[in-house]
Amino acid sequence: MQQARGTSRLEKAASDVIAATTNYRAALERLLVIYQRDVDRRNELAELRQDLYERGVLSKREYEEGLQAQAEAKKNLEDTQLAIADTDRMLAEARMAERLARLAPIPRGGYEESSGLVRFNGAAIWSLAHDTPRLEAFFQSHFGRALPISAFGQTTLHDRMGFDHHNALDVAVHPDSPEGRALMSYLRSAGIPFIAAWGAIPGAASGAHIHVGQPSPRISVKR
Repeated sequence: MQQARGTSRLEKAASDVIAATTNYRAALERLLVIYQRDVDRRNELAELRQDLYERGVLSKREYEEGLQAQAEAKKNLEDTQLAIADTDRMLAEARMAERLARLAPIPRGGYEESSGLVRFNGAAIWSLAHDTPRLEAFFQSHFGRALPISAFGQTTLHDRMGFDHHNALDVAVHPDSPEGRALMSYLRSAGIPFIAAWGAIPGAASGAHIHVGQPSPRISVKR
């Protein structure tokens, strides 16, 4: 009974995060359209200002002010794009937590696949500080590029969500990709626990990642 109540609270907390984040993402999408239009307009003006400046019609101060406005518009657009990427990661984590709250724990060493989710409760003692270099070396040697870490330990995003991510690592690879399959195979062979999620938006790659560390992300529930 008590476990059921705890599960219900976890589901509710994750559901609340999902609803709030979905609304926030929609607002960011609307803002993105506005900022993109502003960038397009500033780029057109920049060409005109360049011509006027070269012909001596525009002063250096006015020309530089135009460049500054163009740079600020681009920064607004880039910041919004980054914020959308953050919300996708937040949605992926929250959806994963919501699903995990409904599932029974798997035994030590257990492996389970379900639609859009893979979890492995490896028996190895995972240390973020000591074991991450091994993962990085494996990934670099197999794919010739750095391990695409999207979250290393606790982040402000996890603080905002109430997730305990202190000893966990998120890797931004799709579980169905060659990189994702190879990484999951390596983690299983090493006994390292992980959860693979297919993303925040059903049918899209956005937010898909592999969570390395404790068997399940923990979310704080206020009593």
